[in-house]
Amino acid sequence: MRGEHGNIGIFILTHLLVAILVGFFLWSIFPEPWREFLRNGPWGVAAVGLAGVIIVLSIVRGAHARREHKRARDRVAKVFREATDPALQKRAALWLVEHDRDHPERLADAGSALFDVLLRVLKTDPEKLDRTRAANGLGVLGDPRAIAPLLAATTDEYAFVRAEAALALGKLKAKQAETRLREMVEDDWDPNARGRAREALERIAG
Repeated sequence: MRGEHGNIGIFILTHLLVAILVGFFLWSIFPEPWREFLRNGPWGVAAVGLAGVIIVLSIVRGAHARREHKRARDRVAKVFREATDPALQKRAALWLVEHDRDHPERLADAGSALFDVLLRVLKTDPEKLDRTRAANGLGVLGDPRAIAPLLAATTDEYAFVRAEAALALGKLKAKQAETRLREMVEDDWDPNARGRAREALERIAG
């Protein structure tokens, strides 16, 4: 819920800031008689009321968004469980891990096949961005069976795949990957891959 609460908080702060800026702008263009009228009005109460309305609308909006997300996730999880087409399985699996990366416990709805599909994508998919997403997803799942395949993926020809595989190893606290991660920090030509490997080492050490 941390991420969802964070989104609501950002929404509230953004709209309050906009309301304040609009108020200052209007105040600056009002003629003096209007300003005098406004000074004598019950505008403090009105401002508190407006802030309350913004907060209530933000909470309602957040609750609605969570309900919509849950309905979408339930539909995609059902599609994933029932699909027999590998391409459809892949799209559903990648959608699930991307949308619930902060809440991996929810991925249980998809069943145990989710790990197998992500592993297949990481090992054999010709699309480098999908291999990248699969590496990230295996880190989200946190299954130690992914350590060896992720280690192999740190030698992928594409830097994004190497970077996400390294970070996933960090999430898995894979001590057996420390040597390879140090090699990436020292030798990988891509700064993002080096940075991810460094972050992974910090996660393992921590």
